Amino acid sequence: MLLGVIALILMQVNSNLKKLSDQAEGVTLPEPIPFWRNKTNIAILSIVFFVFGGYMVAKGAIGLGRQKDYQPVQPIYYSHKVHAGINQINCLYCHGSAEQSKHAAIPSVNTCMNCHKAIQAYEKGPKLFDEEGNEIDGTAEIQKLYEFAGFDPNNPNKWDPSMAKPIEWIKIHNLPDHVYFSHAQHVNAGKVQCQSCHGEMQAMDEVKQVSDLSMGWCINCHRETKVQFNYDSTKGNKFYSIYEKFHNDIKSGKMDSVSVKDIGGLECQKCHY
Repeated sequence: MLLGVIALILMQVNSNLKKLSDQAEGVTLPEPIPFWRNKTNIAILSIVFFVFGGYMVAKGAIGLGRQKDYQPVQPIYYSHKVHAGINQINCLYCHGSAEQSKHAAIPSVNTCMNCHKAIQAYEKGPKLFDEEGNEIDGTAEIQKLYEFAGFDPNNPNKWDPSMAKPIEWIKIHNLPDHVYFSHAQHVNAGKVQCQSCHGEMQAMDEVKQVSDLSMGWCINCHRETKVQFNYDSTKGNKFYSIYEKFHNDIKSGKMDSVSVKDIGGLECQKCHY
């Protein structure tokens, strides 16, 4: 772009010098061509348009399907700040399958009712507000849960859990169909904390997508994240015992740690197969 600007300036200087030279020699100059009919100007504008247009198309294509900061309104106002932050409920209590399966899964209504069969009103927590600043009635949100569960707080002993209806939560974090991602591999084997990908969930009321979940973002994480390579009876992963070369390099001082990229974390087929 800088060279292009310099070229335009030099072309204009050359044109002005030529006009001065022609005037000094008494050469009759033709009528100047209007800007919009000048072929040079049209060519330059066309090139600029196609370069800028191509850049915008490429940028849009790269960002296709990414939804960073996506924050839909959920059927029930659920505050992770209250549950995971103030009350310190472990993520795996609600998303237990994250440790054992590909998907973290959304907790069933019965999981919610394990606590809210007894906790029927929101009284002691901080005031709740949505993104627009409107105050939320926590007790009314609990009543919405009871409607899905088919639970009557006035007759708790008559509740039939089999009559509960699933809450239609709106999924926030989505990956393309051609990407393989296993929560169990990251949470269980990799010991990756939920906040590494999902942000400070314990400080959020309404959840939003913090990371763009792009391939570059994942690869950078694989480049930087160290694995628990050394194995003994209390820590580490026994699978890494097969990497004899890296163990020898660590012993000799050639390496001080092993990252995910060293054990194949940048190979295409790890995520695309």
